[in-house]
Amino acid sequence: GREGTTIKIFRVYDRWGELVFENKDFPINSTLLTDDGGWDGSFEGKEMNPGVFVWYVEAEFEDGATEVFKGQTTLIK
Repeated sequence: GREGTTIKIFRVYDRWGELVFENKDFPINSTLLTDDGGWDGSFEGKEMNPGVFVWYVEAEFEDGATEVFKGQTTLIK
C-alpha cells in the first residue's frame, strides 16, 4: 500500500461469522512478523483449519480520507 496509509481496523471472520482476528491502528505495510499487523492463520493460539475467511479493513489515507475494503481469502496449508 501507499506510504502514509494507516489501517484503522483489520478484522478476520470465520464462515460462521466469529471474529478470529482483530488489529487496529497500524501502518499499511506491517506484517505479523515485523509489527504485529497481519493475521497468522491462528485463533486463540491454535492454527485454524483450512477454509474461507472473510476480512474487513478500514484504511485512513495521508490526506485524512477513509475507505472500507471487504473480501475473502482461503487459508490453505
